[in-house]
Amino acid sequence: MTVGAGGGWKAKRNPPWLAAALVVSVLAATAPAAATASRAVAAAVNGYTSAGMACTLKHFPGHGGTSDDSHQVLPRIDASLTELQARELLPFQAGIAAGAPGVMVGHLDVGALESGVASSMSAPTYRLLRDQLHFNGVAITDSLGMGAVMERSSPAVDALKAGADLLLMPADTRLAHAQVTAAIASGEVGRAQVEQAAARVVALQHWQQRAAAAAPVPADATAQAAARVGDMRAAADDAP
Repeated sequence: MTVGAGGGWKAKRNPPWLAAALVVSVLAATAPAAATASRAVAAAVNGYTSAGMACTLKHFPGHGGTSDDSHQVLPRIDASLTELQARELLPFQAGIAAGAPGVMVGHLDVGALESGVASSMSAPTYRLLRDQLHFNGVAITDSLGMGAVMERSSPAVDALKAGADLLLMPADTRLAHAQVTAAIASGEVGRAQVEQAAARVVALQHWQQRAAAAAPVPADATAQAAARVGDMRAAADDAP
């Protein structure tokens, strides 16, 4: 499991949809790793929440079963649904139970859900997230400018139709906006669905504002961070 700042979601004073966000990236391809990752993910979500930050779990339904890079190609996941439930999905369940407000759906070809279709654009994948994992927060696509989905003519529309709430970094923002607007006007994408997606994003904005207000940044935050970095460097130097 890795924890770090999400590429498009760096903390800003007035960002477009939330004030601060961090990403909890889950890699769990074995059952023991899944158990360890589940505990770490829950702890990370609790830590971020207590610090007034929104966090996002990624890359659903799990990237640990492949070494292929979705920035370049569409990785294939051949695990059965039973195997996914016993491994990859466990850390996501733990993070959702801990209150993670966002889940990023990855660009993965998961044969057990919808073969040949990127999970970010797969309705069965979003149904799994909503109906079986009982996630009610914001479902975010991975970047729509990545190689795994670049060949699709309208990835933004495809993701919305499948169940995404938030579209991350289209390769051509103006084109994506035009395509989404046209799809709503034609009825290809239901207005009620888009309004529900927008409501989830607005709800997250308000949730994050309340969480941040309840956890103001300490005046000595920079000094505390420097001290923790020093502790980690010292521990690394002492490691065998």
